[in-house]
Amino acid sequence: MKYAILTLIFTVISYMAVSQGIVNPNYGLKSPATAEIVRVDFNNNSTVVWMTIMSDINNAWFCIDRNTFLIRPDGARLKLTGLKGLPYCPATYKFKRPGEKASFSMTFPATGKLEWFSVTEECSGGCLSIRGVVTDEALNGRLNEAFSLSERGENMASYRIFEDIINRIDTLNYGIEGSVYTALILLDRKMGRNETARSWYDRMMTSDTPDLGLYLENLRRQGVDF
Repeated sequence: MKYAILTLIFTVISYMAVSQGIVNPNYGLKSPATAEIVRVDFNNNSTVVWMTIMSDINNAWFCIDRNTFLIRPDGARLKLTGLKGLPYCPATYKFKRPGEKASFSMTFPATGKLEWFSVTEECSGGCLSIRGVVTDEALNGRLNEAFSLSERGENMASYRIFEDIINRIDTLNYGIEGSVYTALILLDRKMGRNETARSWYDRMMTSDTPDLGLYLENLRRQGVDF
């Protein structure tokens, strides 16, 4: 029994040495709206993204196109090599009812621990897209705190955290940068500070924000267009 316990402990330690897991990371933009990343594992021989997607309508269905890519910060695209939990298109998973969640995982070639990444599916419509996945635990913690404060209506406390974050990461060109700028702009407008909101918008326009065009379009859909 003692030998078995020691073997189990060694196995767990060995796995931890070759795998770095990120649980419930933040990310910037996503589609569909009900998609969520629950975990990312950076293994020695692969990078695995664990996700869920929820049906929000009757007779919903979903599948994953083989032309799905993990995009590294340098723009390199790594093609999907494995899929579990959902079928490859054109086969489909048919949801039984609204509110049902399907869990699935996507496997990509090994990347090592990335500062951030995106996942995009190239398909004819309703494509999966998760932009700017955050892999830094401290940054995820600060983002969680800021979003939580905002949801509770503590706008200025949330604002100060987002402002601190953007001042720390602006020169690093993280994929989440556009989301932080968006949060600052929307909070300023909510508090009636349109000139300050405009200054953040101008700063975002002159920064090297990844996927800038997508964030500008997202702001326009929310009625923000300076």
